Amino acid sequence: MTNDDERGRSLHIDRRTALRTLGTAGVVATGAGLGSYMLSGRGAALNVAISATNPSSVANDRGDLSKVTIDPTFRVEWENFDTAIGKVFYVMEARVGSQTDWSPVFRSTPWLTPGALPGVTRTKPGTTGHFEYTDKISDIMLQSSQDRSAVGEDPRSLPRSIQIANELGRPDYSSASGYPSGVDSDSYLGGGSVGSADDAYTELDNGRIAKPEGEPAETGSSTLTNNGGSLPLVNNFPGAASGYYGAASGTDQFDTGQDDSSTTTSVELRYTFALQTINESAVQYFVSGDLSNDYNGDVPTAAREDPHLENVRPSDIKSDNGGNSVLVMDGNDGYPSIEDNGAGSPAENNYDALQAVADSHPAVISTTAAFDVTVENQKAGSGVTGDSNTGASGGGQ
Repeated sequence: MTNDDERGRSLHIDRRTALRTLGTAGVVATGAGLGSYMLSGRGAALNVAISATNPSSVANDRGDLSKVTIDPTFRVEWENFDTAIGKVFYVMEARVGSQTDWSPVFRSTPWLTPGALPGVTRTKPGTTGHFEYTDKISDIMLQSSQDRSAVGEDPRSLPRSIQIANELGRPDYSSASGYPSGVDSDSYLGGGSVGSADDAYTELDNGRIAKPEGEPAETGSSTLTNNGGSLPLVNNFPGAASGYYGAASGTDQFDTGQDDSSTTTSVELRYTFALQTINESAVQYFVSGDLSNDYNGDVPTAAREDPHLENVRPSDIKSDNGGNSVLVMDGNDGYPSIEDNGAGSPAENNYDALQAVADSHPAVISTTAAFDVTVENQKAGSGVTGDSNTGASGGGQ
């Protein structure tokens, strides 16, 4: 059960060749100092190239870095699909330094439903179109939570960037209890079954907030019931029904303890996008009117008559697959199926399966970027300034 459709609404898409461009993303490394840079890229059809410059080095007297964050914006374009697109799934992963395995840090499934959300542009559902975050993702999460009247669900303040590394480290997913029914650490990290973002907070998250070394980690509060989970899921945004994960790494690999020395650590990012259909039970959110009152609950009629679905045919709306949408054109027109690459169904957002078909399926794209973070331990020194204000006095006989 992925439950990415949970409370889904707000955000857009349309037609067939695929995802076009992945745009800018701010990346910040913080310690006692601050560095930043812009990550940008352009591509065409199924290709996305991302280039990056490195952030300024962090320099302080302890050689200590407290966190590395990213704050992406992006634009996705596609054209000439055979089936109308109603949702975009994406996941961001990272690995740091000597890590060999990718760790997911954030996932979301925007819907192309009616209504405007600040910082987001999109077309109606259909077979050609685009979806874009014109504001940074930290602002989008705040705006989405406000749109849902759910800002109070987030235990950590909004807006906030996605943390790649922090003092709390990568959550110990394998030892956590509280996964929803049908979910375990492997399915959670692999994307196949994750439950909802609300579940992630109430059952798994400990609500802790990363703080610099030597300071206690604060714990945030939420309007959701907190059942005292064990994982620092700093990148979970229950108010926006997105996120799910914690940082990919701690900060030890970045730190340098020797005076007058520095260390440079590589950080890799991987972005994977997948285009999905409208599923039957979600049509109520995609009509500009009211499905029950305006169309007597009849989905084909809504598809033919509702102005927001003008680019959608009744045949484009697929029956529910476990309550979720399916990958557009999965196994059709000679394209591969994610079910043949490890996914349990065409509705499963299995990260490995999506990445396995990314080079040969028009509805999936995966791309990477890398940058270096340098931390400097400043040379110690000492000195004394001041005035002793001496004086003497005396008397004699």
